[in-house]
Amino acid sequence: MLEAKHISKTFGDRQVLVDVNLQVKQGDVVVILGPSGSGKTTFLRCLNHLEKADGGQLTISGKDYSLDKLSKKDILDIRKKTAFVFQHYNLFANKTAIENILEGLVIARKVPKSEAQQIAEEALKKVGLLDFKDYYPSQLSGGQQQRIGLARAIAVKPEVILLDEPTSALDPELVGDVLDVMKQLANEGTTMVVVTHEMGFARDVANHVVFMDGGHVIEEGSPKDIFYRPKEKRTQQFLARILSDASYDLEYMI
Repeated sequence: MLEAKHISKTFGDRQVLVDVNLQVKQGDVVVILGPSGSGKTTFLRCLNHLEKADGGQLTISGKDYSLDKLSKKDILDIRKKTAFVFQHYNLFANKTAIENILEGLVIARKVPKSEAQQIAEEALKKVGLLDFKDYYPSQLSGGQQQRIGLARAIAVKPEVILLDEPTSALDPELVGDVLDVMKQLANEGTTMVVVTHEMGFARDVANHVVFMDGGHVIEEGSPKDIFYRPKEKRTQQFLARILSDASYDLEYMI
């Protein structure tokens, strides 16, 4: 469904992505883990051309793109097949919850207004916020705003949803509602690539986990392999530092 090959990206004299590869099949929930500055968010943004990659290939739904040579039509084509959920919501402050969803349907995808209204209401219902459709972002909690962001992504029926740290800007008590929606989407077979620090979600919901550091993919595999049988020393160090769950058997780190 989606395959990224040899993605590279440099900011100034610092190379933040070095020959990064990823394969995503339909229905996959792929979680990308790594310390701050590892390149995981930059990689995700390159897939949607929110950052322009210096090199690499993207194949999505059988069509190939050179990420350093995308035309405006190519960018539009990629963005019609993907949806991006941002860390800081990125909602229009002057538009209500439902208007934020309608914008992408009516303006970007030319869906008729009456049809778009129905789609938007269904998406809001799915994230449990239909009763808040006429609220502005300033009237909503951070968790509610992020669920609006998820509804906006769902509404356009993308082939893959890209989620960049969707819970990291939230107060701890608000994280659960957002994760519940993401788990529901996973159970429905929604294809997702998620950059996150939520280890429980990665371990329990993902079917493929990628660990990045220094702009490289250090290790990837099933959650069971990465969390309980990590092969690379750097992966072991990261997990030992970040995990405090008593159920994590540290004998696998030896």
